[in-house]
Amino acid sequence: MIFEAIAGSLPMSMGVALSPLAISAIVMILMTAKARTNAPAFLLGWILGLLVIGVIVFIIPGSQTENEEPIAAAGYIRIGLGVLLLYFGIRQWRNRPRSDEAVEVPKCLAGLDTFNAGKSLLAGFLLVAIHPKNLTLCAAGAAAIDLLTPSLVQQLSAYAIFTLIASSPIAIPVLLYFFARERAKSLFDSWKDWLVRKNRTVLAVIVVVIGGFILARGLGMVTK
Repeated sequence: MIFEAIAGSLPMSMGVALSPLAISAIVMILMTAKARTNAPAFLLGWILGLLVIGVIVFIIPGSQTENEEPIAAAGYIRIGLGVLLLYFGIRQWRNRPRSDEAVEVPKCLAGLDTFNAGKSLLAGFLLVAIHPKNLTLCAAGAAAIDLLTPSLVQQLSAYAIFTLIASSPIAIPVLLYFFARERAKSLFDSWKDWLVRKNRTVLAVIVVVIGGFILARGLGMVTK
């Protein structure tokens, strides 16, 4: 059951993991003077955001199954999530910068060099909890786990793996900073420029692909 739940939620955890805005944020934090305290705080906030969304989904009684069988509402919820992600992805694609267009650092990232540890933790949390793509994918991932696991212990175990996968692109740069700081600096600088420019394009592709997957799953559930 747990392995099925991990496999069923894997596209969503990968979608959360591939978050150009969040990766840009941690890279920019790691290039500031307060990186030693702010980067771990940002990572902790990110993980807390993932956990809060998962727990909320798990404590909603009977939202996914009835007598260990999927309920029709679970399929319609997936259809709604899929449509929402497709809309968000298409919107990001249409608003992506052109090749000859100057790209500014997003406003939500511009002040990261002035943050303290508390603000960095809050920023990590909010990039999961209120970001439309991340919030939707976390909820969809938790719902997939809820659908495929009969007990809370199994749900939390599967969601721990979900959280590990979804947090890895944030955790890896932090580990690089602490264990290979000099080599990491030039790497972070090149990552930052590319991620800021390609943020909308990468986000659009990821969201459309995963939105289509979730929509197809939902349609399959309601047409059985």
